[in-house]
Formats: sequence, structure tokens, C-alpha cells
Amino acid sequence: MHKALATPFFQKLYKVVKLTSLNVYKQVNACYNLLEVTNLHELFRKWLVESELRSPADNFNLEKQKLEYRKELLTGRACRINVKRSERKKQAQSGTGYFDLIELSAKNCYFCPANIKTATPMFPPSLVPEGRIKVGETTVFPNLFPFAKYHAVATVSRQHFLGIDEFTLKQMQDTIEASVKFFNYVKSADERAVYPRFSWNFLPPAGASVVHPHVQLTVDEHPTNLASLYLTACKRYFAESNKNYWLYLLETERDEQHRFLGDIGDISWITSYVPLGNDEICGVFRNISSLYELDGKAISDLSKGLKRVFTAYTLFGVHSFNLSTFSAPGEDESFRLIVRIIARPYPQCYYNNDAGFMERLHEEVIVESMPEKVAADMREYFG
Repeated sequence: MHKALATPFFQKLYKVVKLTSLNVYKQVNACYNLLEVTNLHELFRKWLVESELRSPADNFNLEKQKLEYRKELLTGRACRINVKRSERKKQAQSGTGYFDLIELSAKNCYFCPANIKTATPMFPPSLVPEGRIKVGETTVFPNLFPFAKYHAVATVSRQHFLGIDEFTLKQMQDTIEASVKFFNYVKSADERAVYPRFSWNFLPPAGASVVHPHVQLTVDEHPTNLASLYLTACKRYFAESNKNYWLYLLETERDEQHRFLGDIGDISWITSYVPLGNDEICGVFRNISSLYELDGKAISDLSKGLKRVFTAYTLFGVHSFNLSTFSAPGEDESFRLIVRIIARPYPQCYYNNDAGFMERLHEEVIVESMPEKVAADMREYFG
């Protein structure tokens, strides 16, 4: 065991996450010139394995592909990375349908200004007296098919479609401000519903059933499975080390510079060592633990950061994404508010989804992008 894992906290945790069935090779120092040597042993572990095959693309000569198994010691979350997988030919891939989808979806769209007042639900007066929340171009109303006791939708723009690099700062600020108003309405009405989430599925490849830009707002009495895992582990880490895990991670990432992108106001942006998906970008609020604490400056900082993420995504060919927050129920010295964004497949008629049995049934993500390479490519947009 590495000496940095000798603390009581990680001695306990390491027994849970240690992989004994892997053929472990030497520490990674080169893999397609994308990997970096890391000193973050106290926070993460990684193993390098080789898979052998005789490739028909090379006269069936022996080919070795390097894979990384990465594990986050705080929670035990794992992923597997093989950048070679990005070269796969996908039979369902087609370059048509994107603009047809936009045109067809605009007909009788109930999120567009002409229909939104008559086609979308209203909140009960006991929750939102005015029925809907309006800030700028944003309208917040109940989700017609909720999957939380408090589940709302917030439109981002009056325009039916905008590419991810076309959202203005004002549109994003208004959307976040309106969302915080909804969260506070819920908090005032139900003291047990204290776990808010701001989430965004952009376009069908990310799970959006409506093309018109909108975000999902949910509040529950209990955190989601992954949020609970982080909140519990961070409390345990703080109790045993007297350190906030996220602040320590930022300090370490800033020193290492392999995955650190930059600071936008009070938010630091990094790529994740153990990503939840391809091209993941993670924003960490340095002084805020909960969505309830967002004020005008924090909303502005978040909007500016998201604008830079979306601009960089577009330049690298990403047009669809998932975004969600991980929030404490209030001020919490052991936790910090987190926003995580992952890229999704290009929108088209037929495509291969990037979630399969490993992701959906085993909760272990298969990733084709190396976090260190993503950071190197995108860092200039956060300078």
C-alpha cells in the first residue's frame, strides 16, 4: 500500500475498493501520449492492463491495447478508459436528421411562447402563488410527468432551438435565478424537502424528450444514490482528516496541473480523474455547499463557466450533453456544491448511445476520452 494510504480513513476504505483479480502492470507513464504520471495516490488508484488480440486491420498480427482501470478511493466509484475505442466504426451512425429534428419539433412546441401559457401545467397556489415563475426568457412550471415530489421544468430561451454555443449569459443567469426561486418556494413549503438538483439534458442523445432548451429542477427529502455516497463519504473524510475533500482535491489538482482548467470567480473547473462519461468537466464552488446559497455573484460565476464549457465543447464537436449538480441540504463544512457535465453523442436519426450494460447495470462507466487530454485541449478556454 502506498504510504499516502496509511491514514485510518483510507486504511478502512482501501479494504473495500482494492481489486485483487487484476493483472497489475507497472505504473502508467505512456499510452498514446495521453497519460500523465500522477501523484494523487491519496485520492485515487489506477491499474494498467493489456488486452491482446489479432487484428484483421493488420493482417491478424498481434495487437495489444492498453486499458486503465481507475478508482476513486473516497466513494469506491470506478471507470475504465480505452482511448482506442473512440476509433470504433458505428453501424448506426448517420450524418442526417439533426436539422430535420429541429424543424419537425418546432411544430406546435408547447415550450414556445405561443403555446406555453395554455399547454404547460401550473403550480398549486400553496407552492407558487402566481402559478408559474418568470425571469427574463425563463418560465418555470411543473413537469407534466414528474419523477420527484417537487419536479419542475425551466425553459432557457424563447427561441425554439439554440446550439450550445449560442446561449447568452443573460439567458443562463435568468434560468439559474428562476431555478433558485423555485427551490426556495419548495424549501418554504416543505421543510423536509432539502435536496435540490439543477439538471440539463440537452437534445435527445442526452435523454431530452423536447428539443426546446429546458432544464429539470427536482427537490427531494433524500439525496440520490450517488449524491448520498459523496455526502456521506465527505463527512467521514472530514471527521477523520479535518479536511474538506473537495478543497483538498482542488489544491492538489492545481499543483499537479494535469486536470486543472482554471478559476471563474468562486468556481474552480477541472476534469474528473474518474469520469462519469466522456469529456467530463467538473465545476467546484470553493465557498458554497448548497444550491440554496447561490446569490447573484455565484449565479454569474456559474453562467460564465458554463458558457466557456459550451464554447469549448462546440469547437471539439460536442453538441449534446448532460449536466447536473450535487448539493448539500444547506451550509456544510465537509462538502462543496458541484456541477458535472458530460458529452453525449452527436444528434442524428440513428446513432450509438454511449451508455450500455456496464453503465446501466453495473454502474461502471466505459470512457473513450482521457481526462488529462481533455484538460490539455480545453484549458485555454478557462484562462
